[in-house]
Amino acid sequence: MTERELQALGAYVDFPPERDLAPAVRARIAERRPSRARPLVLAFAVLVVAVAIAFAVPPARSAILRWFGIGNARIEFVDRLPDVTVQRSRDLGARTSLAKARRSVTYPVLTSRLLGAPNEVRLLGDQVGFVYDDKLVVTQSRGTFFTKETGPGTRVEQLTFKGLPAVWISGARHLFGYIGGSAYPPRPVELSLAGNVLIWQEGELTLRLEGKVSRDEALQTARSFG
Repeated sequence: MTERELQALGAYVDFPPERDLAPAVRARIAERRPSRARPLVLAFAVLVVAVAIAFAVPPARSAILRWFGIGNARIEFVDRLPDVTVQRSRDLGARTSLAKARRSVTYPVLTSRLLGAPNEVRLLGDQVGFVYDDKLVVTQSRGTFFTKETGPGTRVEQLTFKGLPAVWISGARHLFGYIGGSAYPPRPVELSLAGNVLIWQEGELTLRLEGKVSRDEALQTARSFG
């Protein structure tokens, strides 16, 4: 069959409709774009692994009924608090000045218009901690993860603060522990007792306020940070 005959035959052959490849191509390109969410997903995976390591020893393990995350925090509801040695004082890091703390982290450090200058400034990884006269402690960080373990006697209230998720924890004392972060390798939690706590977010930062305050007082104080 000659070339001319083949061309003439083409007019009588039905070809399948062309596939629209544009959506698939756009999807493939989108997959290759760097995602801001991916580092957070990986960081949270590290968080879960660290928790698993921490409770690999049977005496330290308690059944986790459910949990949820907010910023750098993981809040766990357990049937009973784990039977582990509890630290009475929390490791807030080395004592420093506000100026040095600001130079040491990669984010703008938030301060309170209401509380004024803190009595102490502490630095742990990328976590900046403020200690005030009335034993009020406020920490902020972008990559220092921690866990909160609450038993049956602790009340946990999920809130919306400045359009972002927040949580208020009160009632029976619960446990707090660091579980690693971007500034140092993951490590098992070191638990300490904690009182009333408000956890909220400011952009990429997670802030935590702890002290003998009511929920309304904690929210008023949180609004003063900026």
